[in-house]
Amino acid sequence: MKPTTTHAHANHRPRHDGMESGQHSDPYQQRRKPPQPSSCPDCQATFQQGRWSWEAPPAGAGSHRCPACERIRDRVPAGELSLEGSFLAAHAEEVMRLVNNTEQRIRQEHPLERLIDTSGDPAGGAVLLRFTGIHATHGLGKALVKAFGGTLNAPYPDAGSPMRAHWQRG
Repeated sequence: MKPTTTHAHANHRPRHDGMESGQHSDPYQQRRKPPQPSSCPDCQATFQQGRWSWEAPPAGAGSHRCPACERIRDRVPAGELSLEGSFLAAHAEEVMRLVNNTEQRIRQEHPLERLIDTSGDPAGGAVLLRFTGIHATHGLGKALVKAFGGTLNAPYPDAGSPMRAHWQRG
């Protein structure tokens, strides 16, 4: 016999504003696709066939700022990765070279996943990296663990909230 389920909210009316109850909206997530083809005036990424890429825009492409450049302009990260520890201080140049190389690789594959800025002093043992996407944030943290060990705390956030990740090696 199949168990029956009682719904406590039998009179619940569904939302029609595109948001589920308890979810936060990400103002940088595009509600509508930009005209195709379009080119971002800031980074020259091209939107065509439903996605952003680094391909050259075709003649006559429109102009539309990509979500990554919107975040960079507004200085509103989708993810932050803090790095700290005595290992970072002792190997600052090596760690930051990995950060730069990994970020460049991620950016080439995913144009909307980029580093916004870096603050702090790696030689002092603490750096904060801010990104336009949570996948770059998480991917860079995983690359640090793979290359240097240490621990990564990178819980995925609720929709619309920034990811706050932390890598540490003493």
